Amino acid sequence: MTMNQKISIPLFALAIAYVLASWLLPKYEYILIDADIFPLILGGLLALFSIILFFSKDEEGAKIYIAKSDLKVIVPVVLLLFIYILLLEPVGFVLTTMCFIFICSLILGYRKHLTNGIVAILFPLAFYLLFTRYLMIALPSGILPI
Repeated sequence: MTMNQKISIPLFALAIAYVLASWLLPKYEYILIDADIFPLILGGLLALFSIILFFSKDEEGAKIYIAKSDLKVIVPVVLLLFIYILLLEPVGFVLTTMCFIFICSLILGYRKHLTNGIVAILFPLAFYLLFTRYLMIALPSGILPI
């Protein structure tokens, strides 16, 4: 079995689980595009790309190498992503995304704290208003009365 095939099989399983979980998202009445449309598209694309990866050729003896210095960044970002997922619904999109952007930028080495804070505040607010007011896509409001 090639390296591409070894990688594509778990990716395909993840894509199927993601699509199934997306299907279980609650449906909202009176909304043109429901909250599950983007996860379904992303899960479908992941499944498609994992199938393409399965049948693509790779170099003989290819190995995956991740430097220890890269792991010191990857592991905290992945853990932060899981925390983001867990807190998204109860805390809400805006606050959770603000914290995620700010902390993730710090982990990745961005040190301009004022710029980082402004982006971390404005980006989630702009997207929340864009999605909820103009695109009519529901996002978790959480503890904020937005």
